[in-house]
Amino acid sequence: MANHDEAVQTMRGEGHMLQAGILLAVCLLIGFIALAVCVWVAISGQLFTMDGLLIIAISLTVAAFFVGNFAWSVYTGEAREIFNHVRGGSNKPGTEE
Repeated sequence: MANHDEAVQTMRGEGHMLQAGILLAVCLLIGFIALAVCVWVAISGQLFTMDGLLIIAISLTVAAFFVGNFAWSVYTGEAREIFNHVRGGSNKPGTEE
């Protein structure tokens, strides 16, 4: 039964890495879309209207939240672990390649 338990633990770890990778990708996507909205408002000439300023404020807040989440994962090393796992490298925190 020990082999079965190890296989279950491995699958749980694989699923965690997949979920974390998808979460980081979605955070970047939403953050860049919010920044694109800011650029679109500026290019369309609505930058100094009340609607434009409100859209800019909301979009920058959303971008800061989601890009900040990605930046924190880079700072803590979680993103490096995910990228190493995707590349097929070692996912053990103490090992170096």
